[in-house]
Amino acid sequence: MGYGHLIAESDWQKYSTPITESDALTLFKSDLAPFVNIVRQHVKVPLTQQQFDALVLLVFNIGDNFKFSSVLKLINDPTAITSYSSLELAWKAWNKSQGEVMKGLNNRRNSEWNIYTKGIYKGW
Repeated sequence: MGYGHLIAESDWQKYSTPITESDALTLFKSDLAPFVNIVRQHVKVPLTQQQFDALVLLVFNIGDNFKFSSVLKLINDPTAITSYSSLELAWKAWNKSQGEVMKGLNNRRNSEWNIYTKGIYKGW
């Protein structure tokens, strides 16, 4: 529904007719709010809009794992010691599902990284 909003079975009747663009945007903002808040609460350095956007996309996908990630550590302190030699490697390491590297997650991480570093907003 709208911009990818998952409708609970209990809401099927409520959304049985098309919604307006305004309603779709309201749902979208509501769906993104928890991820926006995670970025705002845990990133302690200034971000450009493109960096913020890319981080929200990443957090949308990895959830609360972000709070303890090498990505967050390296953003807040580029000299932090992690198991990754760069922010890019830490970011792109989030490419597995159930221990398997997934092409779709590689594509997503590359797209997010292009937003973060170059401001290129292109789908995966």
